[in-house]
Amino acid sequence: MPKPESDRTKPYTYADYVTWDDSNRWELIDGIPYLLASPTAEHQEIIMQLSIAIGRYVRENGCRAYSAPMDLVFEEHDQTATVVQPDLFVMCGSYGRDQRIVGVPVLVIEVLSPSTASHDFVRKMNLYKQTGVKEYWIVDPAIKSVYVYEHDGNDLRWRSEHQTGNISPTMFPDLAIELQLLFSEMR
Repeated sequence: MPKPESDRTKPYTYADYVTWDDSNRWELIDGIPYLLASPTAEHQEIIMQLSIAIGRYVRENGCRAYSAPMDLVFEEHDQTATVVQPDLFVMCGSYGRDQRIVGVPVLVIEVLSPSTASHDFVRKMNLYKQTGVKEYWIVDPAIKSVYVYEHDGNDLRWRSEHQTGNISPTMFPDLAIELQLLFSEMR
């Protein structure tokens, strides 16, 4: 199958997803395909800075960081056909790792673009809440801000917004990410 049909009433599975041979990036949420726009240079610069800051630190602490395009499914035998490609996510403990990552991340970071804002704030926020992602950051390059949400056992709740200074993931309080550096490449 070259790519999903435009008919959104037909749910797709992960098996369908891996057969799509077009060059586009797709995500499936509850069997519904969503086409992902190519990231901007600004988006990639932010992800690169975050990857550098987070990657080595979490690896030294027994975890691993992954960046898109990397398929993430939350359960090995996901009957709801959900596969996403977060901009950056951190896995700790035991999880599946082959052509995709299987498990629940301790941290997910998405960088907003005009075409993904509602997807990140609504669909993905609900998905991350349901699956138990511990911490979710939404980076907004337009206003140079990071929104932090934490899972309280039932819901992802807004914790804070950061525009200056340093930001640290809850699970890694000694990891200080300097926001000025994160947004310094933006013109």
